[in-house]
Amino acid sequence: MSERESAFNCLCKITIDRQFSNIVLKNCRDNSPLVTQLVYGTLRNYRLVREVWSKYAVKMPPAKICQLLDMAVYEILLLGKPEYATVNEIVNIAKKIKAGSQVNFVNAVLRKVSKDDICSLPLAIRTSHPDWLVSLWNAHYGREITEKICLNNLKDGRVALRVNNLITDAETLLKDERFYPGLVKDCLYFKGNIIETDYFKNNQVIIQSQSSQLAVKTIGVKENQTILDLCAAPGTKTVQLAMELNNTGLVISNDIYDFRVRLIEQSIERYGLNNVVTSVYDGTKIDEKYQKHSFDAVLLDAPCSGLGTLKHKPEIKITTTPEDLDNLMDLQKRLLKAASLMVKEKGVLLYSTCTLNKKENERQIEWFLKEHPDYTLKREQTIFPFDFDCDGFYIAKLVKTAN
Repeated sequence: MSERESAFNCLCKITIDRQFSNIVLKNCRDNSPLVTQLVYGTLRNYRLVREVWSKYAVKMPPAKICQLLDMAVYEILLLGKPEYATVNEIVNIAKKIKAGSQVNFVNAVLRKVSKDDICSLPLAIRTSHPDWLVSLWNAHYGREITEKICLNNLKDGRVALRVNNLITDAETLLKDERFYPGLVKDCLYFKGNIIETDYFKNNQVIIQSQSSQLAVKTIGVKENQTILDLCAAPGTKTVQLAMELNNTGLVISNDIYDFRVRLIEQSIERYGLNNVVTSVYDGTKIDEKYQKHSFDAVLLDAPCSGLGTLKHKPEIKITTTPEDLDNLMDLQKRLLKAASLMVKEKGVLLYSTCTLNKKENERQIEWFLKEHPDYTLKREQTIFPFDFDCDGFYIAKLVKTAN
């Protein structure tokens, strides 16, 4: 199977079957740098490429043909690959999927497309974001920041690493010139494929976004504390909490689904942590399982729309609707309320999301503080993707002043 065909099959799974891009690519047997580039590049530019070719269609073709044209136009216009080679192979793929009369349509369209004047297109089309999302960001953050976010989302996301301080330190790893530091303590980046190295295989580094690392650092963990990670799966923050505790104290790592908790347990075993206990329970009712006011800190990395992660998960731009955001807000409120019941006096409640939406972020905390005068906001931070070339993130550190 050719690289283009592999990429096309991956894209169909992501856009038609609604599977996650990172999982699809991880499970792709024929993955390669070009396959990854074609998949993520097509997803990131989905609206622009569709705008370019769809004007030649009297009516929209079947979904697979649309996806095939999207990928081909991305390769021709944005990768600058030889047109004849791309067109010939795309036509052959159309024949393989038994596209019938669509084969001639595909061939004709691809020989007509050109770069045109795509720079003059509106920001939402030029950067392939839905109109409603650009409007939301304009309203929340202003036009200048919105444009920076949209343009930054077209870049490849860097893979951030966290040092496993139980067995090594940043100073030791930085002796290898392929490592270079991030802005958060113990966050590193690597020039090359870290997964193929002994550093990764021997658990000296852990893949975790820099923004996510900062959220845990903001808690200010101290040894021997008892901490609740309320919505913990897949477990990267649980692992960081356990390591920040230096394998002392206790982390209760909770999630609502069995299969997600098994992912946490795999990480606990991998890193040899003995201060973590997993829990399967509905986070909105967590006070039914554990004693109220019994944790030094509670981390609520809330389920969210993920609008800060579009470099790594560009399909979110395609699949998310405004209604999805509204549905999440009630769940976030219920989780915040439940989490607040579990914190000791003078303890910390850390609320974080990987989204850029004030309704899920600042306005949730405004609501929470009105409803819970026993809490004080100590720190609030919105991280934009262009700030550190990382994921967009929101962090709010709340301290309980009285029970």
